[in-house]
Amino acid sequence: MNTFESIFLDLGLSWTLSKSIPYLLMVLLGFIFVYTFHSRIEHKLKKWIVMSFVGLLPFTLYFAIYPIYQGDFSHTFFSPEQLDDFPKEQTLSVVVLPSCPYCHETVSFMNELIKREPSLHIRYVVVAETKGMLKDFRSKLDKRIDVIISKNPKNWITMAHGGFPCMILSQKGKVIHAWENDYFGVRAIDEIIQESEK
Repeated sequence: MNTFESIFLDLGLSWTLSKSIPYLLMVLLGFIFVYTFHSRIEHKLKKWIVMSFVGLLPFTLYFAIYPIYQGDFSHTFFSPEQLDDFPKEQTLSVVVLPSCPYCHETVSFMNELIKREPSLHIRYVVVAETKGMLKDFRSKLDKRIDVIISKNPKNWITMAHGGFPCMILSQKGKVIHAWENDYFGVRAIDEIIQESEK
């Protein structure tokens, strides 16, 4: 979440709308620029070229700074076989490997998520043999986020389909579904929040 998107989250809009609105505003700003400047150029070809550039400029600049990634708006998930116990309350289990750089990149986002949605239950499941591997995650994560070691690493690797990090949503001790890191976007977050409010 960038600062612009955070404004809409602070206003109480969903994560999906907060991500979408800035792009829509940039398109609107492009139209305003075109409307403002179109009458100042007489030559038709020159007008068409300049207006195309001016109209696309706000969206292009915003997109260059804050690109849309593959999983931002998609809602692609899978249903893993449940091979371990899950908490009774709704839980987002972030399955990570100690040496995975992408797993460590999730920390700042999950800290932001728990800050904005304190009613969520988030836990990190570190797929490792020893508890010493928990320290890196525990030291960086918000205190409200649990960090545990996997009881059976092979089972967690299977549930994550071998891709890390993997986010698994469970409720009443049962797995609902999971997301690969590339597909864990704003629509997934909105679904988790909606499920927690039921």
